[in-house]
Amino acid sequence: MKKSMFIKALCLFPLLTILFTRTSTANTGMSARIDSFSFMQSLQALENKVPLTYNSYVQRFINVYTGTQKARFSKVLGLSKYYFPIYEKIFRERNVPEELKYISVIESSLNPHAVSRVGATGLWQFMYETGKIYGLTINDEQDDRKDPVKACNAAASYLLDSYFMYDDWLLAIASYNCGRNNIRWAIEKAGGKKDFWSIREFLPEETRNYVPAFIATVYIMNNSRQLRIVPSESGLPENTDAIPLTSAVSLKEVSKATGISLSLLSALNPSFKDYFINASPEKPGTLVLPQKAPYAYTSLRQLLTRSRNNEQNAAINTASGSAGEN
Repeated sequence: MKKSMFIKALCLFPLLTILFTRTSTANTGMSARIDSFSFMQSLQALENKVPLTYNSYVQRFINVYTGTQKARFSKVLGLSKYYFPIYEKIFRERNVPEELKYISVIESSLNPHAVSRVGATGLWQFMYETGKIYGLTINDEQDDRKDPVKACNAAASYLLDSYFMYDDWLLAIASYNCGRNNIRWAIEKAGGKKDFWSIREFLPEETRNYVPAFIATVYIMNNSRQLRIVPSESGLPENTDAIPLTSAVSLKEVSKATGISLSLLSALNPSFKDYFINASPEKPGTLVLPQKAPYAYTSLRQLLTRSRNNEQNAAINTASGSAGEN
């Protein structure tokens, strides 16, 4: 999420201005063999609440994505099997159009550890200040901008706030890139018009390309088979369990107790630093694990029980010591 026109995601968006200036002849491929009417029909079929306009700006991004970026989309398609169900559930609950999940593809290529050159971080690329405004914990122990559930909820809140301002989802998407002040100024310069294509020329160059890139991404992600883009293996399970925690636990200890690799545990719990979840009764946490039969986690239950008992005993000892001092 960007605070100004200069904030760009590390994984993709600094390239958008360069990519947009390339001619379609520089990127031949399957898209060059499909006529414009086919593209338009496909986007109309995908359209739900967000207008998916087809034009030359969108076509240029389709050409680039199907030409030089098939490998990136192959990886994203694999990762989407894990992340998209999380996003879709949140968006349904928050009444946000499901297709806005593709913003995360533009922002981070579904990499929770993506960091821009100015510090925007995580799947939805929140800056520190904006993340804090939208309720994300960011400290020396955890960074919720990397948490798929919490960051997606924060993104939903931002997008809903923008939509309620403009009553237009494309403008809400554009504001996610350049900030609401730039949208307001562009609307004023456009004589009060409130739709993206009418104010596009008054927006920062990066944002002019952001919405076409979004529409092209929707097209690619939903037509990958026809475009012969095969999802790669992400290594992430499609089904997981979220275990509530009221005591601190080390992912290294969890790995020993469950036999789950530390790398997978870290990938499923990306917001916690130093492989440690500092949960407590006052600040509960969540441990995400691959879904398994309950009996498979007997050792884990024993570990968590010991952890709770140790904390309770420590609290009792502290209280007893304080009472003795009095």
